[in-house]
Amino acid sequence: MKIKNIPILILLPALLMTVVSCNDQLDLSPISSYNADSFYSTQSDFELAINGIYDSFQDVHYYSEIPFSLEGRSDNVTADTQYDPGKLSKFIDDETTGSLESIWYDYWIMIDRCNAVLDQVDDGTFDDENYRNYYKGEAYFMRGYTYFQLGWLYGGVPLIDHQMSTDEISETARSSQDETFTFAAGDLTQAASLLPENWSGSEIGKATKYAAEGMLARLYLFQGNYLSAKPLLSDIISQGNYEMASEYSHCFLDAYDNSSEHILQVQYASGDVDEGNELPIVSAPEDIESDMFPSGGGSPYLHVSSDLYNSYENGDIRRDFNIQKGYTNMSGVVDTVTCFYIKYSQGTIPSTENDYEVNMPVLRYTDVKLMYAEVLNEESYVADGDAFTILNAVRDRAGLDPLTSTDLPDQSSFRTALFNERRWEFAGEYLRWFDLVRSGNAESVMNTFLQRKENGTNLYSMENYQLIFAIPQYELDVNSNTDVMWQNPGY
Repeated sequence: MKIKNIPILILLPALLMTVVSCNDQLDLSPISSYNADSFYSTQSDFELAINGIYDSFQDVHYYSEIPFSLEGRSDNVTADTQYDPGKLSKFIDDETTGSLESIWYDYWIMIDRCNAVLDQVDDGTFDDENYRNYYKGEAYFMRGYTYFQLGWLYGGVPLIDHQMSTDEISETARSSQDETFTFAAGDLTQAASLLPENWSGSEIGKATKYAAEGMLARLYLFQGNYLSAKPLLSDIISQGNYEMASEYSHCFLDAYDNSSEHILQVQYASGDVDEGNELPIVSAPEDIESDMFPSGGGSPYLHVSSDLYNSYENGDIRRDFNIQKGYTNMSGVVDTVTCFYIKYSQGTIPSTENDYEVNMPVLRYTDVKLMYAEVLNEESYVADGDAFTILNAVRDRAGLDPLTSTDLPDQSSFRTALFNERRWEFAGEYLRWFDLVRSGNAESVMNTFLQRKENGTNLYSMENYQLIFAIPQYELDVNSNTDVMWQNPGY
């Protein structure tokens, strides 16, 4: 099995470990020397520190963490899936589920690295003063993004806005989910004011002003705050820096990485430098015989649900680009039923297994456009108005006929169509669970999806408390003061 080695995952040790897992150029202070006051002083020091934050960003998007965990939680993946995605898909995950512990751990590493930069950057020596603001902006962006993610995944969390001693950390109580979102929004707003509109040269792919605005708009949509989301989305659209890819496939081929379709991607690099993307190969069955997977697939992999596969409209080119149904294994046995993602596997095939060049989307311009269409519809349904124009542009690229007010005669029917479109467009981009939760439909959709028996005996269901995940048990063991850290109700 191709499983990442996962360390003991607790917040206190995570915040003590100011390390960069894939950047051994960074000369780190000993773990016992927690306070890093003397660590960063020059512009090059801060550049390395920022690279360490992006490295953490890449770590948490390791295939068995965010991609597998969040996609596995949704109706895009069948409960037959093995390992942690199977637990999540069956809603039998708990405080010991490894992938959720790993997400928690890696996000707190990101927060600590961001705090280290923000604590020291104003006292650093810079050859180019613009970069002082840029690095602050990147740290604010990543911290705001992380608190947003922690908030909607786990509920309220401790708000740690600077590097602290172990005693201070252990005395910092969980905030509410709304307080966590407010803090994240403040960071993302700060980031938008400090980051450049774009980067050039070797810095292409880093967070920009528009990445911050787009992520803040996504946060507001989660809260149903359409009024605050609208100007942010409008600004991204009106600036003309981005456009939808002319072909759907161009969103996921490495030849089009960092194109105008992409506002933010997790960056990868092939060439046996330990920075390749493993998601393409581990999306397919381990025993597959295919030119697309010359070394076979991976274990575990996501079993895409027939529910998703069959939900696509006739003629939708996205279905067969995103999903393969059936395969021949290495023994020549033909499987005509199994579905799995291939959307990241159709670009350059690397010479070494698990070393794909293709980046992973985090925020696409198509998402911005569809979020804007959603805002317009929630603001006021307009028959065949601008929201319809946006929706139909996405459908046209997918090879589908336009929808009119005859098809969608009111706000509710447009809303349903838009969330369906998002499911088809973003399949495999770990947004489906996010959309189900924020739409208020997660419990009804998932319980309908789960009304089937496995092996003739097991029936699974979702309860309302499972809209958020359990706080990892390791965290509760270390922070035993229940006035500071407590388990989410239901777990």
